[in-house]
Amino acid sequence: MSTFLIVSLCVFLIFHIISYHFLIKPMLRNLSLRYRILGILLLILNFILIIIFMVTRRFDVPDSIILLLSISILTTLLLFSAALVNIIFLILAKFIKGFPAILISRILFAVAIIGVGFGIYGASKMPNITTQTIEIKNLKKDMSILVISDLHLSKLITSKKVEKIISLANSTNPDIIVLLGDIIDDREENIRDSLDLLKNLKAKYGVYFVLGNHEFISNAYRSLEIIDNLGITTLVNNSVVIDDDINLIGLSDMSGFRFGYLEPDVTKAMQNTIPSLPNIMLSHQPNTIDILDSNIDLLLSGHTHGGQIFPFSFIVYLANPFLSGLKTINDIQIYITKGASVAVTYGRVGAESEINLITLKGVR
Repeated sequence: MSTFLIVSLCVFLIFHIISYHFLIKPMLRNLSLRYRILGILLLILNFILIIIFMVTRRFDVPDSIILLLSISILTTLLLFSAALVNIIFLILAKFIKGFPAILISRILFAVAIIGVGFGIYGASKMPNITTQTIEIKNLKKDMSILVISDLHLSKLITSKKVEKIISLANSTNPDIIVLLGDIIDDREENIRDSLDLLKNLKAKYGVYFVLGNHEFISNAYRSLEIIDNLGITTLVNNSVVIDDDINLIGLSDMSGFRFGYLEPDVTKAMQNTIPSLPNIMLSHQPNTIDILDSNIDLLLSGHTHGGQIFPFSFIVYLANPFLSGLKTINDIQIYITKGASVAVTYGRVGAESEINLITLKGVR
């Protein structure tokens, strides 16, 4: 059993304990012993389902079973969030006579369960097409870039949905399509049908891919080989010139530092660029901004999922420059997409999935 799996299970166990003490137990107060035992058993069952999901998700288990098992994680996150909020009301109940602590606990529990339903619905929806116009200095003519990030090909997304996303992307008739990492998130044999569909992506000047952290988890070298075999151009610390108009630069993912290979190298990535052209950098994690200087005109990133599940979006925000959209940091424009799919659990709460059609315009 891997260290990551053990740590993850310990974290989820703590989440369950907190959920019981600060939400389930207060909610069941004044009810019969039978209901209290039932509440405990359901919470234990949810934890067992998480164990089964985490152990079996990469094995030959039907996709529908894995998807259903993943909802146990969504349930845990929302119950834990409700428990944290309820701690405030439990404290108030100690100081305010007649405070309706039991009622509030039950309301928060209901909100969490309803949130699970909304999360499943959010994950099932097709991504929105989000449009953005960005002004770029020294750009000779307008250029459109279609961004697909965090597709997370796995048992949590069907090949039918992948096909629809690709059709949606192609319908925008972009000049360039970029895949900003975390495209591969499972064993190759489990996602072969979905992978083959990526061949159908069409853009005037080609389709380009950069590594994400999940490709490193799967095996970054093999991921690059798979993408290359699909006829998609991989950019790993290198660049291409698009129609004598922009330098399109691909940086390896920051995970390379942790894994000890394919580390991001800005100097190497920039060495074949044309100095007079705008520099458009592709890098999965927006924290790449910390190692760039102001000669980058635009950084395109994903990774955040827009937070994916509220209120855990606050934690994601603390670990990244911001969650989604366009901002300027250190004189560099940075655009972060919410991503096209889900990771870890089949749920999106408060952060809809998207693909992004970006129009680059020269500064007039």
